[in-house]
Amino acid sequence: MKKFLILLIPVVFLLAYCQKNIGGVTASELDRDLSKLLQAGDSLEKINRSLIKLDIGYHFDSDLGRFQGSLKSNNDNCMVHVLYDCSVIIYVYTDQEQRYLNHEVEVVYSGL
Repeated sequence: MKKFLILLIPVVFLLAYCQKNIGGVTASELDRDLSKLLQAGDSLEKINRSLIKLDIGYHFDSDLGRFQGSLKSNNDNCMVHVLYDCSVIIYVYTDQEQRYLNHEVEVVYSGL
């Protein structure tokens, strides 16, 4: 059990660091910036401009009525690429008239 904890604790701290500092931009900063730029009912064009302003690469899925995007810059500030990789994923949801409803910003990890 001690060996497991010795391995688990550094991994948890590493993941916590990655959560707070991905590509020099934190997920919470990105969430705050999107909240400042977008209000309920904003048009598709305003959503497009806001995503471009924040340097977010995206595509619009008309079937789901949402934008899905990620930061254009490589997230090279994540530590230890040997074991895992992480990135920030952004979802911007629209209503049936394609107007802004809300958004989500998530940190996604992949690896061994």
